[in-house]
Amino acid sequence: MENEPIKLKIRDENAPEKIAWQVKEPQFAPKSREWLWALGIFAVAIIIFSILFKNYLFIVIVGLAAFIIYVLKGKEADFLNFRLDDDGLHIENKFYPYENFESFWIFPARLDDFSRSGGPAQLDDWPAHVEREFVFRYKKHFMPLLIIPFHHNDESQIRKILSKYLEENEEKESLIDLLRKRFF
Repeated sequence: MENEPIKLKIRDENAPEKIAWQVKEPQFAPKSREWLWALGIFAVAIIIFSILFKNYLFIVIVGLAAFIIYVLKGKEADFLNFRLDDDGLHIENKFYPYENFESFWIFPARLDDFSRSGGPAQLDDWPAHVEREFVFRYKKHFMPLLIIPFHHNDESQIRKILSKYLEENEEKESLIDLLRKRFF
């Protein structure tokens, strides 16, 4: 025991960097009984309209959509696993290499949204679990931005990894993203 060598961990600067995190799957706001009744009435009205115009395929599509919304209303949200490393982005079992992307952007933290809900007024006082988002712009310009949620305290490490492979270009949130955040 006395002659046993001591092993020290030395940080290798060339070692691959990676970060992994989990985020709760986005879930639509819980729907009230009145909301579901309104959905049913709307679906029936569209079905009647489709019967009058003899558009039977549309009846099937509307019926399936209403059924799916009704079934998914009680679904529990799962956790999604994310990993960013030297190869690219991993979301669950799907892999996105950096070669597919042109640039990235980390949306700035908005203190007003969080402080309105009773949270800390200073950015440094935010809890680690507060979710933020970064985006990837695909090289193919007809593709939408890939929006990835992350925890507030991981920003510097994410930026460090992404900066090695992609250029950082400012992006604006689209109207659809703003509506998604506001209503869903």
